[in-house]
Amino acid sequence: MDARDWALLSDCFTPDAVGDFANGDADGLDAILTQYRNFLNPLEVTQHLVSNVEPAVSGDTATAHTTFQAQHLRTTDGTGQYLLGGNYDDELIKTTAGWKIQKRRVRGLWSAGDATVFARPLTRPSASN
Repeated sequence: MDARDWALLSDCFTPDAVGDFANGDADGLDAILTQYRNFLNPLEVTQHLVSNVEPAVSGDTATAHTTFQAQHLRTTDGTGQYLLGGNYDDELIKTTAGWKIQKRRVRGLWSAGDATVFARPLTRPSASN
């Protein structure tokens, strides 16, 4: 997500994956990638730190509960920052290409900072700087 490497991110999901995101639902891989692009591309920098992964495997299926902290930066001077903490709850399936996410639920639990970083125009330094 943070590298905006959409091809690599798509490798994490099955083609028929579904997403339950704070900003809407997504049905299918293309819809999931659109959700990520629409949310992340306007931001200058993001950093998602994930930890406390709690997997539960049952044959060729699994679930994983993961906590995250996600920093969102909208301006190069550091004035537009929004920090979100929450959980990913994933349902996974084992494929011939490895484990893939079939369903992802994202839930924010707390936040701090300037939530308007998602709504205002992007400020970048001029080419002369």
